[in-house]
Amino acid sequence: MKKISMLLLGLTVASSAFAMKVGYVNSQELFSNYTQTKIIQNNLNKQKSRLENEIKEKEVNLQKLQVELQAKGAQATEAQKKAFQNKVDEFQKLVRDSQTKLNREEMSRLQEIDRIMNGAIQNVAKKGGYEYVFEQGAMKFGGDNLTPKVLQVMEQTKKLK
Repeated sequence: MKKISMLLLGLTVASSAFAMKVGYVNSQELFSNYTQTKIIQNNLNKQKSRLENEIKEKEVNLQKLQVELQAKGAQATEAQKKAFQNKVDEFQKLVRDSQTKLNREEMSRLQEIDRIMNGAIQNVAKKGGYEYVFEQGAMKFGGDNLTPKVLQVMEQTKKLK
């Protein structure tokens, strides 16, 4: 009798050792519901609008210069044509540089959110004793939804600029 109870106890311990705690998160939901995402998107939109206004203003000035140059027709000197072309080149460089700067800023901010999200996932997984955390779409059955807990941890992190 004693051997049977020891065997049952051994099987119970062995079966619990094989049980894994698995969770999942919805990264899209985390990203879109994180308050800092909205703040960052608003800041980027303001920067974009500011740059667009600056570019439109310079474009209008360029168009005026072009009209003046065309009005001179054959009387326009090579120096004037070259000066106009330089302004066109500067304008095109401004457009390219502005877009590159905006793209870099956006990428940097998104990477920071991703870093915060991954840190929060690891934090929740450790505290909850989860061995694996998958993206929600990768889970067909089972697991615990950790998305609300992770979002809560993300919100408690240091606010981004």
